[in-house]
Amino acid sequence: MQLLNESTVLPEEIDSLGHMNVRHYMARMERANQNLLEQLGMDDAVLLSCFLRRTDTYTRFRREQFEGATLHTLGGILTLSADGMRSYIEIQNPNTQDVAATFIVTTTLIDQISRTTRQLESPSGAEVQTVDIPTFAQPRSLSLDKPATEVSLELLEQQVPDVEGGGMMSGKRQITVEDDDVDADGWLREDIELMFLPFAKLAQQGEMPQGPPVFQSESGQRVGWAVMESRTQTFAQPHLGDRLAYFSADLGVQDKTRVSRRWAFNKHTGAMLGISDTVGVCIDLDARRAISWPSELREQIERYQRPELA
Repeated sequence: MQLLNESTVLPEEIDSLGHMNVRHYMARMERANQNLLEQLGMDDAVLLSCFLRRTDTYTRFRREQFEGATLHTLGGILTLSADGMRSYIEIQNPNTQDVAATFIVTTTLIDQISRTTRQLESPSGAEVQTVDIPTFAQPRSLSLDKPATEVSLELLEQQVPDVEGGGMMSGKRQITVEDDDVDADGWLREDIELMFLPFAKLAQQGEMPQGPPVFQSESGQRVGWAVMESRTQTFAQPHLGDRLAYFSADLGVQDKTRVSRRWAFNKHTGAMLGISDTVGVCIDLDARRAISWPSELREQIERYQRPELA
């Protein structure tokens, strides 16, 4: 694999759980993936009236990273076809030899005007060297299969509770795509993550801290939950003025983990815009280890879980 980026974990990248926040892993992955595309010669002259969008991202978080850590981002191309580029990217800590996170990414070609998918043709003469996905980066609790997209806006409005609080991943939100959210053509900007748009707005307004909430259990432990795996897929982008409906629900809870899903819909058309799945683990923030859910937190999660929506 190629070394695509080198960086240092900055103080402002540390979240409420005391380690580098998920979105800063994603930013490093995005830079590395863009580097791979540029090496293929995918510049504006080649793309013409199209651009490239990351549409499917599977992530495994393996080892938390702290302020001051040096990180190397490596990667390579898995496949290159008319359907797009699939790449593998890995973030390592060269000082500890830890693999911090791994990513399996699909990037597709999008028409600038219609915002529909086009066939990708690599520049003639481009030499493509491929890599394989290491065993430790393969999905563990999530799947790379085609997601279940039959669930409807109407069903989720009926089945998902009106609870959104405490960071427990269940509830509904609605937002409107505003001027600051869109590009010159009125579409949601490509640098904005569709599936996390409501929470980005709250963070900008100072209404939400960076990272999951911290709880104190009845036994006095400081606990939180950290993402272990995620898969985010986007199917379409919204336009200026569109009303978006977001639904979040836990699909299941185990001794130390939970599986959650978030859906995004265009409220006006009923079209599903994206799905994001997350596997979270309960951690003791002082011991820095996974623990069983304290009974009071487990009860809250189980109260609103919706396994029938899996």
